Amino acid sequence: MFIVIFASSLSATSLRDSVQEVINTNPNVIAERRNQEAFRKYVDERKGSYLPTIDIEAYYQDGKIRRNRDSVENDGKWETQNGYNAAIIFKQYIYDGGLTPAQVAETKYQELSNKYRSLNVIENTVLETVKAYNSLVQSDEILKLTESMIKVNEENLVTAKQQEEISGEVLETYQVSSKLHFTKDRYIEENETRTSSLATYYRLVGKEIKDKTCRPGIDETKLPKNLDEAIKVAVISNHKILEQIQKIKLQREKIAQANAAFLPTIDLELKASLDNDLELNEDGREDEKYARINLSWNLFNGNKDKTTSEQEKLFLQEQKKTLDDITAEVVAEVKSLYNKHYTLEKRINELKKYVAANVNIVEVYRDEFQAGTRTFVDILNAESELYESTKTLIEIEFSRLNNYYDLMYNLSGLTDSILYSSNQDCINIPPRVVEYKPKKNENTLEMELDGLISDEDSELIRKELELDK
Repeated sequence: MFIVIFASSLSATSLRDSVQEVINTNPNVIAERRNQEAFRKYVDERKGSYLPTIDIEAYYQDGKIRRNRDSVENDGKWETQNGYNAAIIFKQYIYDGGLTPAQVAETKYQELSNKYRSLNVIENTVLETVKAYNSLVQSDEILKLTESMIKVNEENLVTAKQQEEISGEVLETYQVSSKLHFTKDRYIEENETRTSSLATYYRLVGKEIKDKTCRPGIDETKLPKNLDEAIKVAVISNHKILEQIQKIKLQREKIAQANAAFLPTIDLELKASLDNDLELNEDGREDEKYARINLSWNLFNGNKDKTTSEQEKLFLQEQKKTLDDITAEVVAEVKSLYNKHYTLEKRINELKKYVAANVNIVEVYRDEFQAGTRTFVDILNAESELYESTKTLIEIEFSRLNNYYDLMYNLSGLTDSILYSSNQDCINIPPRVVEYKPKKNENTLEMELDGLISDEDSELIRKELELDK
């Protein structure tokens, strides 16, 4: 019996290709980039508060005026008054109790907080893409495995019918037919899973995979050497933690702004103006120039500033506790993922031995069947056990692969671990062809990767599943 798991590296779409396409074209990723650019403009806008303001004020007036002065006998008549006034005013902030620097710093921390939030959203989109791609590769491998099992059951059905013609017993034919139809159902079910994964992949990447896929590799150099290092990296680089740290810094600047209300504001004002026929009432032009230092200091406003300051301090305590919660959550997740990585590795090693044993069991049962000491049902059950164990091995291998990418996501290094690892290119990934050959002289498993095995669908599969339509 041969069980084949096939993944070609020729003309294949790699995980790196998929992630690069998402980074370049995914609408959500592009939207987040534009969002980051917009927030940087907030910082530039707020920095403008350090610079002076220059205003021109001018107006033309045409009207009448009536004065009733006790010292002038002819008052009480309407007099025409028309003219214009123009002024240029220069103001420069000098001191405002630290309000302006705090506002600039707040905007900067707000931009950084948003940046880390945005990067986390992008990383999450990449993670979705990774899992959609891995699901496709997993389905391809399981479909190939299931197809191989269908071919085995087709051969068994031929053998069972031959024995039925000799013995007249139909039970074994029914049993083989049952196994065959069950395996076909598994094929259809897995094909539906692949279709669903393909739809998710198309939503994220914007295109379908027309070529083959290849199983991504785990880059062991990206893994921290131990759990303590993994936790340290997560605390330093996790985007959610960094976002919350910036929120704490932002909140401190809000406290500084609230405290600035207790201090005076000082600014420099320069003004030059001219007035024609308005101030002098149709009697010529008046020019004015001055420079002055303006000071404003509120001494009491009902304790509103004090209340605001206390309120912002309470919000700061809230943000600190939120950071503690986020950090604890990330650390717990990293611990789980890091330990699970090696637990799954141990399971894979055991499952490989389990599959190896099942290969030899099938071969021994076949020999004993020929000798008349085993029934055909024994062979069918052993073959089913081999199929299920191999399928489980594939599923656990992909669980470990997805667990690795979940860990990279929590370390905020997912995208880099894919784009800058050489083992993510299909051209650098050898074709995965596993041929199980039990040795008759010794019960060991030989796994050979010495060539590609045809992956053509059997005629029965194509007919039953209507693949040619």
